[in-house]
Amino acid sequence: MKRLDMDVFHSEKEYYEAMFLCVRGFAEHYIWTSVEAAENGLLKRNGGVPVYREEIFSLLKDSNGDDEDLNTWRNRFLAFRECGRRSLRSGSIIAPEYLFYIFGLDDFESFLVLNALVCELDHNMGLLYASLTEKISGRMPTLSLCIRLYSGQASERQRLQQQCVEQWEKLALLFAGLDDIYGVPTTQILEGYFESELKLDYRIMAFLQDMDSIDGALEGIVQYGTAKTAGKELLIHQKAAECLDRIYVRDQDHMAVFLHGEFGAGKKFQAEKFCEKHGRQILFADSSRLPEAPETLRKILKRIMREAILQGNAAVCVYDLEKDREEDKVDHKLTEKVLWGLQSWNGMLFLTSRYRWNLRIQEGSRRIWKISLPETTTEERIVLWKTWLREEEIPEGMDVEFFADKYILSAGCIRTCVDEYRSRLWLEESGPQERWLMEACRSQLDHRLGNDAVRIRAQYTWDDLVLPEPQKKMLKDACDQVIYHHQVYHRWGFEEKLAYGKGLSLLFYGPPGTGKTMGAQVIANVLNLELYKVDMAGVLSKYVGESEKKLGNIFEQAKKSQSILFFDEADVLFGKRTDQKDSNDKYANASTAYLLQKIEEYEGIIILATNLLQNFDNAFLRRFKFIIEFPFTDAVRRREIWEKVFPDHVPKEELDLDYLAEEMKFSGSQIKNVAVAAAFLAAGEQVPVGMKHILTAVKREMAKTGKTLIPKDFGPYYYLMEEE
Repeated sequence: MKRLDMDVFHSEKEYYEAMFLCVRGFAEHYIWTSVEAAENGLLKRNGGVPVYREEIFSLLKDSNGDDEDLNTWRNRFLAFRECGRRSLRSGSIIAPEYLFYIFGLDDFESFLVLNALVCELDHNMGLLYASLTEKISGRMPTLSLCIRLYSGQASERQRLQQQCVEQWEKLALLFAGLDDIYGVPTTQILEGYFESELKLDYRIMAFLQDMDSIDGALEGIVQYGTAKTAGKELLIHQKAAECLDRIYVRDQDHMAVFLHGEFGAGKKFQAEKFCEKHGRQILFADSSRLPEAPETLRKILKRIMREAILQGNAAVCVYDLEKDREEDKVDHKLTEKVLWGLQSWNGMLFLTSRYRWNLRIQEGSRRIWKISLPETTTEERIVLWKTWLREEEIPEGMDVEFFADKYILSAGCIRTCVDEYRSRLWLEESGPQERWLMEACRSQLDHRLGNDAVRIRAQYTWDDLVLPEPQKKMLKDACDQVIYHHQVYHRWGFEEKLAYGKGLSLLFYGPPGTGKTMGAQVIANVLNLELYKVDMAGVLSKYVGESEKKLGNIFEQAKKSQSILFFDEADVLFGKRTDQKDSNDKYANASTAYLLQKIEEYEGIIILATNLLQNFDNAFLRRFKFIIEFPFTDAVRRREIWEKVFPDHVPKEELDLDYLAEEMKFSGSQIKNVAVAAAFLAAGEQVPVGMKHILTAVKREMAKTGKTLIPKDFGPYYYLMEEE
């Protein structure tokens, strides 16, 4: 008995020797005092194979026939347990004792586990318990048998039975099969519950053999955190971290927090850094991978709960909770199922979602603290870019502050952008390139603007745009409002003076073909932003409210895409409001008012183009920061367009550009059409582009307007057209 009187166990071997001695002692005492037998030693049984008392004793190793009473064995067991606790406090790694500690098991509950463990490790003890429980096939003790082994007093046995009923959820985490009574009426539980075999769950057995093991059944659903955040600083959202600390002071280990923020806002990172700060592991459960069937979901949540306990009372984070189909809020049904499945666990819980908390959710006995992670500010994005982007990776001449102000990305998206950009540099074996960084940023913009708008490739520059100097200067000033947006609104504080209207709105007006679309492309090219032209036919609808719905979606998607929104022939949609003669006029005016509101709220770049400014509602005109005229071309600008319209690689004869500019009063788009048509004519003849090809193309361009030209209309070049 000396092994039961040690101060500490110096190894698990010593612990297990003492454990076997204790359990066998209880069993031997029970056989001598409580198992009735005939004079010849035959046990009295209700059926089955006859067993003699001597046969049972032969299964007990180290049996010495001690006749100590039950109190003596109880005291020895308590001494054994105290020795185990001291060993654990001294730093010894004893898996069963650590299991008892993290699950908060008392002496009797520990006794249940040790009896089941002995049967797993010793075949003879399994046969012995099979004899005592009259189960030929079973090798594990039952709750009823363990209660009889542990206590000889009827009142205490009744108390232990009541404890087993009250603590069945905790016991079900340890023993396989006990969880099957979930949902069963209490009367039925009492009928068979105490005859349930105490077989340790395989996960518990795996933990006792290897404390670093994990539950393979949770693979694909749960990820283990804290390691990947080691050494990484919390650069933004410090206020949210402070709120978590205050909640921890109040609720300690039982805190439950809902973190809300856009994709990549750092919700999981906040939870992980908080746990790292307080020396906790954290388990991340992907809500999209949780099973839908209620019973299966309950069992998976039970496993997650148990795994959190086995990982040293780790926190659990159920992330990306789905959106309610009817509202832009967390799905209350899924969230309630999660909370209900974890109701018996009071550990640290985090819930995260891109969507707002749904007030329909029944929180239960736990208070859920709500913390919102706001959209990153320009200053925060500057910090993130400058922290994660190495100096040697920054393209020459790139303004990081302008870049951070232009692309409104979350912290997670910026981190991904840097990783993708870095990978691109490695693959290309090249120096820093701004266009690759732009591509990485655009790949993070999740939008569906292409459903209602057409992307236009912005390839024109200031040199391609032929406009009077005042108009060109206004376009450059408009670009400056984007380039210096951060300086004026944020650093100089103008955002505090303006509740709305911080976006850039431009109205281009002038005859067709004068360069309005080209002007939009130049702005997009200069600012390195994507340009989307809205499909007006797809927006307009005869159904009440449908146009507003589509326009609202366009503005929402434009914000996500951070692109330039271009409305051509906008007077069709943004025209003058009419007198309310009928219901159609009423709804048309409502649409106009709605558009006024959206333009004022929109903080991106919006460009509207119209052929006739007089068709525009005056209320709209006041909302635009720039109204720029694109006048019809004069001779000087037409000649400049003719000089630039042909690419350098096009073979050309000597062209009379003065004649073309003076006599052919074309818009810029018409000149481009003529140049392209002439190039095809020359290519068909396999000769350089000449005046004959250009004049032929001019004749055909005029025919589009219903005007037919004859040779004498071409002045000194009539002879070329006579041949034609």
